[in-house]
Amino acid sequence: MDNCVILDDDTSSIKVLSHYIEKTKSLKLVASFSDAIDGLNYLVDNRGKIDLLFLDIEMPEMNGFEILKHSQYDGALIIISTNNENAIAAFETNACFYLPKPFSYTQFLKGIEKRKDKETNIDPNSYSKDFIFVKDDRLYKKILFSDISYCEGKGDYISLKCKNKTYTIKSTISNFIDKLSGNPEFVQVHRSYVINLHYLTDFDSDTSVVDGKIIPIGAKYKEQLKSSVNFL
Repeated sequence: MDNCVILDDDTSSIKVLSHYIEKTKSLKLVASFSDAIDGLNYLVDNRGKIDLLFLDIEMPEMNGFEILKHSQYDGALIIISTNNENAIAAFETNACFYLPKPFSYTQFLKGIEKRKDKETNIDPNSYSKDFIFVKDDRLYKKILFSDISYCEGKGDYISLKCKNKTYTIKSTISNFIDKLSGNPEFVQVHRSYVINLHYLTDFDSDTSVVDGKIIPIGAKYKEQLKSSVNFL
């Protein structure tokens, strides 16, 4: 059972998190703080004894990033915040997930699963239905889903074909589909391809043409594609 600590100046958020932790058998809440300084002192005094920290970023007196710096906390971390821009800054921490307020129990459990999978970076595309951020050299680039014509899976990597550039990212087709959050414009047509219907110009029983590229259609995906387009 993982020992959890909550540090958030929003008492209503603490109440929700406490309830979710209580519902989750693998977790145990050992302390919660609405005061940043009290929380910092607890982290310092109990270094090495905390398995999972739920940390708000925007707090009076000291923000979450400063708390991490001064406490030298090195356990599992889930960032919580009302400001989605903090998800990008959180890449510099050892956070395993980002929870945007308000969050559901389903989102909470997703963060716990990420912690179990030992993922050590926040994926900022997990909180938006309109865009994602991808790493391009040393920068994180914002990409609108509407600018992606198709996604091609290549083992442990995927390629995103966009208007002006193709990005190759260490990820999987299934992870990309998950980030789409049910976006109806995207359809998987093959185990290695997800297409944006806006860029689909032609298709038959075996192939499709998307943004000028011929893409195969897998047998088990044919009906899914047909049901996603309008016919006369």
